[in-house]
Amino acid sequence: MKKFLIFLIIVTSPSYAEADKNQNIIPKWEISDKEGFLENLTWKKVEKPLLKFSNIINKKYKFESDVKALGRSVTLNDFYYPEISNYVPNAYVESSNKSITAFVRGLSKTRFCQGENFSKTCRDGIFDVDFNLINYDKFSFNPKLTIQSLSDRGTKFGEASSLGFKSALKISPKWSLAFGGENIIHFDNKSDLGRNFYLVGSTFYPLNSKEKPAILFLNAGIGSDFYGYGGNGYIARTSCLGTPNLTGEGTDFCNWGPIGSITIAFNDRISLINEWFGYGYGTGISYRPLKESSLAFSIYATDYIRNFPNYIKDHCQNDSCETRLYGGISFSF
Repeated sequence: MKKFLIFLIIVTSPSYAEADKNQNIIPKWEISDKEGFLENLTWKKVEKPLLKFSNIINKKYKFESDVKALGRSVTLNDFYYPEISNYVPNAYVESSNKSITAFVRGLSKTRFCQGENFSKTCRDGIFDVDFNLINYDKFSFNPKLTIQSLSDRGTKFGEASSLGFKSALKISPKWSLAFGGENIIHFDNKSDLGRNFYLVGSTFYPLNSKEKPAILFLNAGIGSDFYGYGGNGYIARTSCLGTPNLTGEGTDFCNWGPIGSITIAFNDRISLINEWFGYGYGTGISYRPLKESSLAFSIYATDYIRNFPNYIKDHCQNDSCETRLYGGISFSF
């Protein structure tokens, strides 16, 4: 009988800290039998409660999410994620765990070319390298080198090179703002990518509470020249600091227009992306094949909606554009 009482008392004694309605921690108590076999039963106070009130009573757990950029890809709490856009910049502060992001973008055909997709005379590509020059938790500044000529199609390898930048600021746990420019300083007069300043904001919404959750990413803002090309929603016209450019018509003044992207990252390996980048509209996927690597591949389709944007019908064969493909490979180290 005594053995049964001992077992009963031990099992029914409190095993966790409890809390009152004012969320005060009530310390744990345990049995102390100093005088012998339950002759004088007393209770001893344990100074350190085992669990916090929020974990015991409410069963609610807070998950902090910190998104940083790796070029057009991102990290979440230092876990690599794929691209969330290809042409449209994101506003996130660059990750402090990288020094350089290298990115190659390929294009199956330029819109003005009269040949076929992937033909030697029509395909194109660029090589981007951005450097993590200044990096803090809430601010980063990255210069970006672009080499447009990767073949001898009209220009020698390495020509049409230019320099841009991205400055990003984290303004709240979920919102970031960036001002930057693509191809702003030209090293020769052969670049035809435009002088593309931009101002964008980015936010994100985790869709579940997994360690590597599905996430909705939103980027939106305005941009000049390539981003303000044609009939994509003209906003303004300002100096873009030089020629050659795409929309200046011989002057250094360029058009500005809206840009944006919406992306669902289903997990840390694959994402579905829609982006409006001024020159056109693209839909694609990005895939990160290696679990512990930032390496990401992407492929997109553009000009697949007939005569959208409307102005493109004036630049394609037979007044109608055919679907073109673009995509890239990126790696940060």
